[in-house]
Amino acid sequence: MNTANNTFKMPSLARNLIDTNAVQVVTDWINSLPGTPALLPPTINPGGGTFFSSVNVSLVHPDTNASIYFTMDGSLPTPSSSLYAAPVLLTSNATVTASAFETGFNNSVAVNAIYFLRPPVLFTAPGYFTNQQFTLPISGIAGKTYVLQATTNFVDWVSLSTNVAGSDVFMMMDTNAFAIPYRFYRAVEQP
Repeated sequence: MNTANNTFKMPSLARNLIDTNAVQVVTDWINSLPGTPALLPPTINPGGGTFFSSVNVSLVHPDTNASIYFTMDGSLPTPSSSLYAAPVLLTSNATVTASAFETGFNNSVAVNAIYFLRPPVLFTAPGYFTNQQFTLPISGIAGKTYVLQATTNFVDWVSLSTNVAGSDVFMMMDTNAFAIPYRFYRAVEQP
């Protein structure tokens, strides 16, 4: 009753608006029942999405005595999973799933967030010829240095030009493209 997520939300009567007062009343009632209390789920920040190259993921719980265990493959966490101690740097796609555990409490329900990581360099549009040179629009990280390389056999790569990205999308050029019948290109971020 405390979500508008299609997978978990209430039937038609209460499906588009969360009644926070009713949620609090039900929460208070549940917490007043005898038995072992359950922990609230942790919060995952940021809550998933598409990111460029990498993202730091943090897990937070309001009870500082609770231990947060997590997985990065979408499986349910257990006390045998990774114990959260500091933000986790993701550099590839992942589904982070987390649960809170504490002695004297039932563990929390699991929460998850899905992360998609774009590679550091993307060709953003098809290349084109102008003035006997081939131009490629590339998306990268502003301020980073990139080298445009070409090959005809995927073994011998030749560096053609170096460019410092002034913004997220920039152009790289092959000034000798008209002289070669075909080439394959890649852009490589310099360390």
